[in-house]
Amino acid sequence: MVGRSVIVTGAAGGVGAACARRFVAAGDRLVLADVKEEAGQAFAKELSEAGAEVAFVHADVTNRLHVHNVVAEALDAYDRIDVLAHTVMVKYSAPFLETSEEDFERIVGANIRGAFLINQAVSKHFVKQASSDTPAQSPPGVIVNTGSVEAVMAAADHVAFAASQGGLQQLTKAIAMALSPYGVRANLVGVGAIKGEMDKNAEQKKLRDSTPLKRIGDPEEVAEVVFFLASEAASYVTGQCLYVDGGRLAHTESETNEGKT
Repeated sequence: MVGRSVIVTGAAGGVGAACARRFVAAGDRLVLADVKEEAGQAFAKELSEAGAEVAFVHADVTNRLHVHNVVAEALDAYDRIDVLAHTVMVKYSAPFLETSEEDFERIVGANIRGAFLINQAVSKHFVKQASSDTPAQSPPGVIVNTGSVEAVMAAADHVAFAASQGGLQQLTKAIAMALSPYGVRANLVGVGAIKGEMDKNAEQKKLRDSTPLKRIGDPEEVAEVVFFLASEAASYVTGQCLYVDGGRLAHTESETNEGKT
């Protein structure tokens, strides 16, 4: 059986690379996209030499032409698109009163505009597939975006980032509603503290201490949830956000509700 055609953005490292490995393990065929061309090419070569069907496209998903190139590569290589795993997430930290308009626009653009462009471009092909597929070929497509727990919680020095994450969550829900008549599903995986995303030991310790499971998550743990949501095992799940955060949100909620009757 031929594997699915999967686009993974932000695939050169971290959660994106872990997602790519998980899809490859299932026999899927991949188009990897990332702004990091050298790292992306090297990763694609590694997977290809291990026997996977993989192509790499150097792409900034905030650029409409680059997004077109990613979609075109998937269609040229595999004739269809079955899954979009969009893992691009640009972080930014600065005091609120010192956050410039340019930085705010850059972060919102990277995290919301980028998601909008790649989601929309892929969705157009999902809709075409929905009208042309035979029952044996369905479902017509699945979208899994990845974001942050800061869609629902916030830090004082993460104003731009938190705003972008809240927007990404609502964007995903709205896309799910727009695509549901075609049988296309869209969900979001919200992540907490994940290895490889923090440079400072002090930051890691603070996040580890505030996480009920008392550890930093592995990218592979996020990839398993992305893979699940992209699979038929989640065929009745759409418009949802599943958090992979070691219990951080539950802990925050319990603190907020402490003392309430």
